[in-house]
Amino acid sequence: MSEPALIQLTERAADHVKSVLADRPEMPALRLRVVQTHCMGGRGHAYDLRVAEDRTDADVLAESRGVTFFVDPESARLVPGIMLDFVEAPFSSGFALNNPNAIGKCPCGHHDLFA
Repeated sequence: MSEPALIQLTERAADHVKSVLADRPEMPALRLRVVQTHCMGGRGHAYDLRVAEDRTDADVLAESRGVTFFVDPESARLVPGIMLDFVEAPFSSGFALNNPNAIGKCPCGHHDLFA
């Protein structure tokens, strides 16, 4: 059985990212980081997804549906198989991330927990 792709995008998410990156030909990539939060005594984790400003030699390179991602090695360990979708709603729109590696959510429901 093969390992899951590091990052997977839905078609809707890929279309949105490509429209954002179209104005940035000098660095057409996203950076994905998993950051520790104060939730649950520092056990909660959130995702930082932004347009990449640079790339380091240590970054893990990922690609899905024609979108390139730079992921630091520690974050790459936590995200194999993560699915990114773009959700549009009347009062809020944005990326929804589903990480199969998370073992649960913190009580506020906004941060993933890992083993």
